[in-house]
Amino acid sequence: MNCWKTINFTKQYGSQRLFILSSLTMLATFIFTYVPATYVFMPGSFYDNYFIFFAAGLWLMYPVHKLLHYLPIAHLGIIVKKQLIIKYGFMPIIYIRITEPISKRLFLTATLAPMFIINSLILAACFVFPHYVHYLVILFAFHAGLSFSDIVCAKNVLNAPNQSYVEENEDGFEILLRSNY
Repeated sequence: MNCWKTINFTKQYGSQRLFILSSLTMLATFIFTYVPATYVFMPGSFYDNYFIFFAAGLWLMYPVHKLLHYLPIAHLGIIVKKQLIIKYGFMPIIYIRITEPISKRLFLTATLAPMFIINSLILAACFVFPHYVHYLVILFAFHAGLSFSDIVCAKNVLNAPNQSYVEENEDGFEILLRSNY
């Protein structure tokens, strides 16, 4: 296989820049969705009971997001490396890495699955629980911030030829094409 393009997140974007852009995405998403959501789902009043479920939702958002990254590639077995580290005694940090090239389509599915599934569930929950739209919009904005790096990654892969493969490395990933000889 020949390398069509190498994307190095550390050099091209930088971790601080990605964090700042992710935070700004989170803030902008909240600003642009809160007011319309309160008008669309106008329940009369918002409830603030069940705050513990909101806090649990914030804490579980990252592990569920990572789990949804893993599910489309779980069938690949041993080529998917997983690592769980607990920081500060309560914060899980999950690493998922594919050690061999996979198809562009499968890579995009694994990359974008959390964004579509979680955001759809949160928006559906707004219709079911209109009195808790304020909590759900915060969860939606938080997840938009988590998904920012996935969108950047998908943007880079979408421009690749259809029959390409993606291989992850330490700093990013490489887009590979099959050689014809």
